Amino acid sequence: MKHCKWAWTDIPRRVLRVILLLTAVVFIAFFLIGYAHPYPENPDFIEPRLTDVLMGFTLLIVLVAIALAMGAVLLSLRKRNASQQEDNKLPTKGIAIGVVGLTAITMVVALLLGSTSSMKVNGADFDDPTWLRAADMFVLSAIILMVVATALVALATIRTHLKNKRK
Repeated sequence: MKHCKWAWTDIPRRVLRVILLLTAVVFIAFFLIGYAHPYPENPDFIEPRLTDVLMGFTLLIVLVAIALAMGAVLLSLRKRNASQQEDNKLPTKGIAIGVVGLTAITMVVALLLGSTSSMKVNGADFDDPTWLRAADMFVLSAIILMVVATALVALATIRTHLKNKRK
C-alpha cells in the first residue's frame, strides 16, 4: 500500500490556512477597494464597496462554525458511552458538562446585565432594547469566557510546573 505524502491530521491545518488566507484577502480587498459607494437607504452615508461581500463572508464563516460545532457535539455524544468518563486521566464528562453549564450561565447573566441604552450608529439612534441586550450578551459572554479559559490554562500550567518541580 502506498503512503500518502500527508496524513489525515494535516487536514485541519490546511483548512485553517485556507480560511485565514480567504479572510485576509476579503479584509484587504474591503479596506483597499474604496469607500465611494453611497448607502442606498441614506445617500448622506458612504459605505465601503465590499460591505456586502464582507458581511456575507462573515455570515458564512459563522454558519459553518455553528454547523461544525453542532456536528462535533453530536458525534461526540454518539461515540461516548457511560464507561468513557475519563480520557488520559482527565474527567472528560465533567469538563464537557462544566463547559456547557458555564457557557449557558454566562450567557444568561450577560443577557440580564446587558445595557439597553441607545447608541448612535451611522449618525442615527439605535434603541431596540432586545438587540442591544443581545449584542451585549455576546460581547460580555465572549470576554468572560476568554478570561476564564486563560485563567484555567494558566492555573493548569502552574500546577503542572509545580508538580514536576516536586519530583
